Amino acid sequence: MFVDLESEFHLILVSAIALLAVLNPFGNLTQFIAMSEGLPTAIRKKLFRNILYTACLIVLVFLFSGSYLMVYIFRIDLDHLRIAGGLILMIMAVRNLLFSASTVVEDFSHYQDLSEKEFLRKSLIPMAFPMLVGPGTLAAVIVIREDSGLDVALGATVLAFMFMFFLFHFAATIEKIFGKLILHVFSRIVQVFIVAMGIKMILLGLTNLYKL
Repeated sequence: MFVDLESEFHLILVSAIALLAVLNPFGNLTQFIAMSEGLPTAIRKKLFRNILYTACLIVLVFLFSGSYLMVYIFRIDLDHLRIAGGLILMIMAVRNLLFSASTVVEDFSHYQDLSEKEFLRKSLIPMAFPMLVGPGTLAAVIVIREDSGLDVALGATVLAFMFMFFLFHFAATIEKIFGKLILHVFSRIVQVFIVAMGIKMILLGLTNLYKL
């Protein structure tokens, strides 16, 4: 029994790390800090919380409904999703490696005249989706569910977002300690691993489809 629990916890931990790699919290954190620069600290923290709540809800909804959509609506199997998800991960990671994040950062200073409620509502898109949670994340969570089971995928999602809640809550402190440059470099290193994950997903999907 203890061996099974240890094995399942290990699967959850590994899957959570894989999800965090795709979510790229350090890279997104630097972008969100830049996008919300000049805002009062209280509003920035509330914005970050709302981003994470929305992103987590999107992942959970897709976690429970994605397999049904895949099988009964789009009539594709897991290996097709592996290939598509792998391609998306590779394209996104290569784009992030080759192009500076500053080229896609939006300035939210012109939202200052809005009420706090209106500002928070309008800024969730694109910050929660597709910046934090995109097609690659949704494909990855379905692959984890189909490979390891719903309990592992759910545990990995909860664990990954718990880490991100902690990270975003102390965003200002982390920025002061490490600086934007170190966070930026670390996020670039993570992109290399995301490319590798994408290649692995594609190769596994092709192998299963064509029995290579």
